[in-house]
Amino acid sequence: MAGDSKMKLYIAGKVGKNSQFGTHYWRDDFVSNLANLSGLSLSHLDPLAYENNREYDPQFVFDKDCWLINQADCVIVYLSDDISVGGSQEMIIAKYLKKPLMGLAPRDGKFNKAEKEHLGITINNYVDPFVYATCDVICDNVAAVAKALQKLPTAKTISIIDEGIKKMDGQL
Repeated sequence: MAGDSKMKLYIAGKVGKNSQFGTHYWRDDFVSNLANLSGLSLSHLDPLAYENNREYDPQFVFDKDCWLINQADCVIVYLSDDISVGGSQEMIIAKYLKKPLMGLAPRDGKFNKAEKEHLGITINNYVDPFVYATCDVICDNVAAVAKALQKLPTAKTISIIDEGIKKMDGQL
């Protein structure tokens, strides 16, 4: 990024008006809040901005979201308990495109818990394996995301898949 340019964010996550944020356009307030908390100049590549007055075309939606993620400096995924398949796919697309991926996983939500029972064992400080493996940073609140934006992490890449397979060869 150039010295005075805005950091471009792609915000993945539930888009419905029934999301935690209560509106289809929750990303606007979310990014404004991040800018205030971080002191950074931020813009967001809003995937909904390109869908008004268009006939629904699922290939266009996919292609457009991939293109927007490619333009972003960072992808932030809001890991609500009801995250859509699109949000989880956007996480993998971010890895494919070598973009830093920050997960906002509220504490004691589905993906980030103080405790979780798994196969009869209590796991302390549980983080969902797919969130853990793909996210470069996992935050439990907006202030932590704002702080993490001040120093973008090095992005894990899609090679995490091949590396995981290689680790398992001969172990299972």
